[in-house]
Amino acid sequence: MSRLALALLLALPVAAGAQVLVPYPPGYRIPPPPPPPPPAYVGPYVAPQVPPLSPFYFNLGIGYGAQSWYGSPGYGGYAGVAHGGLAYHVGAGARLMPQLLLGFDLTGLSTFGSDPYVGNVGLTVLDYDVVATLFPFVRGFFLRGGAGLSTLAWAPPTGIGVSYLGTNVLLGAGWAFPVSSPLHFTLGVDWIHPFFGAADVSGSSIWMFRAGLGLY
Repeated sequence: MSRLALALLLALPVAAGAQVLVPYPPGYRIPPPPPPPPPAYVGPYVAPQVPPLSPFYFNLGIGYGAQSWYGSPGYGGYAGVAHGGLAYHVGAGARLMPQLLLGFDLTGLSTFGSDPYVGNVGLTVLDYDVVATLFPFVRGFFLRGGAGLSTLAWAPPTGIGVSYLGTNVLLGAGWAFPVSSPLHFTLGVDWIHPFFGAADVSGSSIWMFRAGLGLY
């Protein structure tokens, strides 16, 4: 038993010495930690470019139109006559401001309908207008307004046709959908009220619905 105790006493210093850290040799320096990896390169933010606005505009459209008017018997009847047919439009001008365009419009309506007095008749209405177009949000939705001259040619299947010259006012609205700047696809509706100053065609009113292509 005494020998076991002596052996344990001798082993304690050895175990204690085993826990002592061996010092670095003189002049040894701990190497610094490696530098962190460089951050990923992010270029400067570039805002998407808005397509420039064209200083001029041009629009060409085609669609459906309807005209109603009143007149004396033999020219439409007091009850009024309505005709529907092909509507067409061409307009061109300049951009005065980003939201405002001013130009010239030629609008036409060629109809074929039934008159209660003379049977089938053909009508052609042409409007020559100075028109201002307003884009409230610079692009997309637009409003139109203008005034100018109107001509109406009334051609019955038999007999002598009649033509009139007058003035008109125009109100319209629509939307220009960008396709490839400056090309746009357009949808629009116009209301035109001609003044021919003749009892034969008093109270005339025209609605036109068109689709087209335009440069804006």
